[in-house]
Amino acid sequence: MKLLLHALIFVLLTLSSTTSLETTRNEDACARIAIEYQISNKDPEFSANFTDVKECLESFPYDKGIAESTIETIKKTVQGFFVYLSKVKEEPQQGFSFRGVDLIKEMDELLLNNYTSEYQFMSKLSILIKELKDAHMRFIPLCYLSAFIYSQQLYLYSVINNNDEQIIKIFDDEIDSRHNDCEVTHIDGRPSMEVIKEFADSTLDISKDAGVRFNAALATLVHNETDRIISRSSKFTLRRNLDFLPEKSSTEYSLLCANDEKTKFVREWKIGSKYYDRFNTSEDFHNEFCKIKRTPTIASAKFSKIFEPIIYNEPMVECESVYVTLMATFYILSDNKTGVVAVPTIKPSDNDYINQMFELQIGFGLLEDRGVTKIVLDFHENGGGYVDLALFFVYLLFPDASPSFDNDMVVSELSRATFEAASSESYVVQAKKKLNGLTMPPPGSDTKNLMTWAAKTVNNIIGKTSFFNIFGFLDPNTESRFQSVEEFIGNNTYVRGGTTTSFTSRFVDRYAQEFSLFVKLLAGNIKEYKWKSEDIIILTNGFCGSSCSLITHRMAEKFNVSTIAVGGFKDVPLSYASFPGSQVLNLEQIFFALNDIGILQNETLKDLIPPPFMFPAELRITLKEIYDNVNKDDILEYAYKPAKHRLYYDEQSARDPSILWLKAAKFFS
Repeated sequence: MKLLLHALIFVLLTLSSTTSLETTRNEDACARIAIEYQISNKDPEFSANFTDVKECLESFPYDKGIAESTIETIKKTVQGFFVYLSKVKEEPQQGFSFRGVDLIKEMDELLLNNYTSEYQFMSKLSILIKELKDAHMRFIPLCYLSAFIYSQQLYLYSVINNNDEQIIKIFDDEIDSRHNDCEVTHIDGRPSMEVIKEFADSTLDISKDAGVRFNAALATLVHNETDRIISRSSKFTLRRNLDFLPEKSSTEYSLLCANDEKTKFVREWKIGSKYYDRFNTSEDFHNEFCKIKRTPTIASAKFSKIFEPIIYNEPMVECESVYVTLMATFYILSDNKTGVVAVPTIKPSDNDYINQMFELQIGFGLLEDRGVTKIVLDFHENGGGYVDLALFFVYLLFPDASPSFDNDMVVSELSRATFEAASSESYVVQAKKKLNGLTMPPPGSDTKNLMTWAAKTVNNIIGKTSFFNIFGFLDPNTESRFQSVEEFIGNNTYVRGGTTTSFTSRFVDRYAQEFSLFVKLLAGNIKEYKWKSEDIIILTNGFCGSSCSLITHRMAEKFNVSTIAVGGFKDVPLSYASFPGSQVLNLEQIFFALNDIGILQNETLKDLIPPPFMFPAELRITLKEIYDNVNKDDILEYAYKPAKHRLYYDEQSARDPSILWLKAAKFFS
């Protein structure tokens, strides 16, 4: 009898548990993901169901109060400090492709709509800001962008075929290698070129040049310290924002393979996360990712290898590696006269930019010692990094280079008050107390130790005060410091986007001043190389951004170094660099600076100061703009700079960069 009773209780409990589980499955999409993850025994290869992810993210109701507060934060930030707020209203120069955006007006219009979920509103706002096509300007609602990553487990690239037509092909299929190098004729029944161009134009903000955005949607090989990897910018098949995904959970690819064999396959989205075990319900998910917390969410698991960079180990047949640093690899091509410096970043992984300055000298010295007479500088997929290191890179090859670009900032009621507070006597005196004078280098110092001493000395003399302290800037005409806020602000108004806007006087930024002093302290200790402008060529796929673009613009515009752009659209000129901007700050840095100089405590300015976000989010804006080296009134961010020469990938050069480098070397006169 007892045994029968125990069995009955067990059945009832099991039915109750099953009923509860099924109820949860039916009612809570985030819970369904958690349940399936538990059922998989926390398999590191686990992929959530596409529909569940979509419903999970869309399960949080729209809160108009949060929406209004979010818009208020962004509006007050950009009205106070965003240097391009008027400029973004303008239609593009010929060669660029984007639409003018009245950002304030269109953000206000977003609030007039009804939304089915908070996610829908946040994604609309994020995409609106992406329409500026400025990779420095970014709004990222972390609640919806940090949890999941989506992969088709294949990589696409574009080549010119034997019929002189541009086509899309499969570079690498992680699931079925038989598809590699098949032509993709159609995607979901539409011509593949059309689909990828449309995707790049509507969702990517890496460049104002549609050809560069097209390149960013596809795969290319990029160097890291020891290997070549398939680029993670392959944004068509590897995505982080559900809004960039199609409406359905899979994509159909129509292929034309060897021997004119036609085939099709359907590929589901693989959805990975480092956080599958951090939530059990939608409420858990929202608490974990969508609320401000003192302790940030920390990843508790690793992505599967599917979401890690794929190392491509096929040999490069036309070159020899001679030196490797954390930011560059030095090669000599098979012609025995051309050296290649592949530079995928200006920010080494150890963040030791002084050491990298020394390492660059070793690499260039080895090329010179080996009799290299021509240099190809390959800046594929370089997203930038340290401005100091960028200036040094130019200086190594052009020691007569002036390191400065003219800068300015927008003058608003809030920025004017910020300049005044940051340049007040009490603040400046306090900042100066932190600085020391010139010291002597340690006796018997080698070049590396001298560079370390020079960097520390520069920091001691020039120092790091507020971003807004006007006494840290130089007048480019007189090369002397501004004497007052009034002199710095001046009377400079320009009509941009149909709006009359005030800007500061143009100035030389601290980076340039620091670098000028740095090289003066090292006079006679930095080797000069024999190469001239005509001995150097710059090679990029257009994705050479931020401080990388400062290198290429300075060399191309000031020293007439030839440029070659790779990829893009056939017979359409392609930019050699992207998003030069100037100094970029995120909202947290702005708050810190405003607090440091007492602006946040100023009650008379409270209506101008942006409130903090009510949820985890990142907002970045461009604080300073820079002007062209040659055409002094051209804002570099909006100046179309196509490469002088053009190359396209083929099946060999896409996989073996040394073949591409040899083609580039043929452009030397």
